[in-house]
Amino acid sequence: MMKLGSSSWLLVLSFLDIVHAAGNEEDVLVETAGITTGDTVERVAYQCTFRNLWTEARQPVNFPSELGRWAGPILWTHTLQFQPWVHSRGVTRGVEKLAEDGFTDVLVQEMMQQGAQVKDYQEYEQAQFFVSQTNFVHIPPIEADFTYPYLSMMAGMQPSPDWYTGFYSYWLIDEYSRTWYDHIKIQVKPWDAGTDAGQTYTALESDLDPPLNAERFIPRNAPPGGELLDPTGETVPNVGELECFLVVGEQDLILPDCDWFANPCCNETDTVSCGATLPNGAPPQISPEYAQVLDGGTTVDDSLTTAQKLSRLEEIAGEMRQLADEVDALVQGLREDDGEGTTGSSITRRRGRSMTKIFEVGKWTCMFR
Repeated sequence: MMKLGSSSWLLVLSFLDIVHAAGNEEDVLVETAGITTGDTVERVAYQCTFRNLWTEARQPVNFPSELGRWAGPILWTHTLQFQPWVHSRGVTRGVEKLAEDGFTDVLVQEMMQQGAQVKDYQEYEQAQFFVSQTNFVHIPPIEADFTYPYLSMMAGMQPSPDWYTGFYSYWLIDEYSRTWYDHIKIQVKPWDAGTDAGQTYTALESDLDPPLNAERFIPRNAPPGGELLDPTGETVPNVGELECFLVVGEQDLILPDCDWFANPCCNETDTVSCGATLPNGAPPQISPEYAQVLDGGTTVDDSLTTAQKLSRLEEIAGEMRQLADEVDALVQGLREDDGEGTTGSSITRRRGRSMTKIFEVGKWTCMFR
């Protein structure tokens, strides 16, 4: 699925590191080295998928179930001379607008004005997504090169006073082997832009003048009402995850509508034993946090293999289908008792790969994914 130039020979190194990115205090779960910086290539780009980890099960206090959404996400590659936000410094107007209002236009204008300091930017084509409707979105490939080897990401948390998530100035080149990473996975925390005094998701606008510095939320500075904290109230969980693969040459990866990086078999009939691997030939690894999201909030044992986790998710889906069939039968029986037959049934269902079911029984509305 990748196309290499005629003079493009790859040196592939097989190692996996679990490290902590001290620069912007985010969790880097995967860094796998790919082509060397000395190789001649037509183009270096990264195909990325952003996953939501912000859920009611993980951060239950006043969670905005129906309104919760991510604005963006937006990525950009750049030099160190362009950093619209860093820890303990004031943010730019573009960061403020994305964090407060959910729009990327001013941030994009700032990138355009920087000229030689920004190589490329890409954002989710539909500008935002509701966390109740999907767990992930694909972002168009973003280009990098030796002059612009740093990657940053931002997504506005909506609704919120001025909260967002992301990371800044991640170096895409391994400093020891001088190779481009061919696979990275980074989990991100919620941040406070410091431009609004609100302390709840739906607080009224209350601009700070002068504004404060940007801060990553930790238990000490988390909202006093408990928003953003985990069920124990002791930690601030990660709220997002970005996974990217290196693309060399002009042909980009063509991703299906499903979360292909989490499960390369997701668009196959047999999603458990099809045997497909990731673009770099490695097996997929679902993070424990994302497995928890997929499992509806139930903690997943991290000792399970990826295949076991996927098998468990298939079992859960089967149980949901069985439950839906039982509810179908129950509703049909009630209608027959009332003499209604099946006319005007309020049950609608969409079976298949998405495994999404929505149906109504009396005053209950149920959605299974």
